[in-house]
Amino acid sequence: MANSLDSSNFSASTTDIWKASVEKELKDKSCNDFLIWNSLDGFEIEAWQNMPPTIQCQLPPLNSPWLLMSLISEQDAQTANKSALMELMTGSQSIWFTKSFQGAAEAVITNGIDQSVAPVFIAGNTICDPYHTLLKTGQISKKDFAHKMVLFDGNRLRERGCNIVQEIALLISQAIEWSSINGFDSEIYFKVANGSGYLSEISKIRALRWLWASILKRENSRVINPKIIATNLNIGYSKSDEHTNILRATTAAMSAISGGSQYIMIQPWDQEWKERNEFSSRISRNIQNLLKDESHMAANLNPADGSYFIENLTTAIAEKAWTIIQDIEVKGGFTNYAISGGLKNDIVQSRNQLTEAFASGSKVLLNINKYKSEDQAAEVNPNKYSYQLLPNYLHLPTEINQ
Repeated sequence: MANSLDSSNFSASTTDIWKASVEKELKDKSCNDFLIWNSLDGFEIEAWQNMPPTIQCQLPPLNSPWLLMSLISEQDAQTANKSALMELMTGSQSIWFTKSFQGAAEAVITNGIDQSVAPVFIAGNTICDPYHTLLKTGQISKKDFAHKMVLFDGNRLRERGCNIVQEIALLISQAIEWSSINGFDSEIYFKVANGSGYLSEISKIRALRWLWASILKRENSRVINPKIIATNLNIGYSKSDEHTNILRATTAAMSAISGGSQYIMIQPWDQEWKERNEFSSRISRNIQNLLKDESHMAANLNPADGSYFIENLTTAIAEKAWTIIQDIEVKGGFTNYAISGGLKNDIVQSRNQLTEAFASGSKVLLNINKYKSEDQAAEVNPNKYSYQLLPNYLHLPTEINQ
């Protein structure tokens, strides 16, 4: 027996030889039946890879680990400030206020917060969603569109059934249209929603970073990583087996980290059927605290780089998204596409494919269509905002069990 692990001790092999041996073990069934991943997101990829893609993504380097972001929804300024300070003292590193506090109220909510260390975002005040009014009412808000710091919201789209390729394509289409008017050097944030598809969610964020960096380069702007706020997608969260949702939130956080998000906001798994409470808020916050302080995921800023599968999947998602972006541009840009009904129709189509896949069992949602518990509690369909130019909120446990 050789004492060396030199590769010359092993006989050479090829992909064809490897596939032939696999099919022999499968008793002459095609290995493609087991190794080709036909995703509902619109791409097809072999589940194993031994080469990088022909076109590899070029990602701007990340300079620092992600920041743990907490959402503060209290409507009273003093109560909101108290909650924000508590979050910061227990691991949070940035704050998002959902209410548009103005004037003296803004001073109250930020009292005691060093914003040079812990960034603060106030929705509708310091940061604005320029397409919220358009999607909700069908009318463009010139005030929102002229805001200097903006957020393009992918969570709203995923909550209504769009897939990951559509998500980044629609985000970038919004950003292109807005930046063409306000400038590509503006302060732009992208909000993405991460579900349980761990590898595809990692690759989605990397594809978003690559595409936006490429657009900035094309526009002769300073090429930087897009500022990405990742949150956990809750359309599959079940009341009847609520603690499984903690696992779903954990995979969402891990994929957001590995993909290269700058901020991560993990929402409590039970917020749709319970009043906000300290227990679920603490557990949701500690998902990130554990990944940062115990798992040391903050020690490596680019953990997904170099994986042949991730690199190929990133390229596949980016190529599919770019095709959609170009199609939207041909149709006159995002606003025209949305007002024409094309946006709603396309999301409905992907939504129907998703629900049909869960209903047939080809996709799994634990405790809903597989491994059901004996004591099934009644599901709660969250009461979400309706949008004129988007489908209604999709709650998979309710939809599947109808």
